[in-house]
Amino acid sequence: MNEQEMLAFADKFFAVVSAGDIETLKTLYHDDVAVWHNYEEHEQNKEENLETLGSIPRRYDSFDYADARCVAIAGGFLRQHVIHASRNGKKAVIPAILRVYVDEGKVRRIEEYFDRGQLTAALT
Repeated sequence: MNEQEMLAFADKFFAVVSAGDIETLKTLYHDDVAVWHNYEEHEQNKEENLETLGSIPRRYDSFDYADARCVAIAGGFLRQHVIHASRNGKKAVIPAILRVYVDEGKVRRIEEYFDRGQLTAALT
């Protein structure tokens, strides 16, 4: 993919994630995708990550991404955004960054960095 195609893919990917469209998200992942989170140092497989993303509406009253900045890099893209989440009248605003590896037009790996403790503290 060239830079323009990669940025279009990144936009599509996050539009699908934001919409909670798990069926379409399945098609954007390689079957052996790995999703790593810094706060647990665990790689989720495809099923685990789809379950995590699919459970967002059950875990939060609202959840969205703001102030997105994305840049195409070799083999994928970097995206920074701010997570806005609420639960039971409490709100969290947490910066995050993701390194997304794209291969053959599908996500092969995601490395996500954000302060999960800050999110938990704000919402409990």
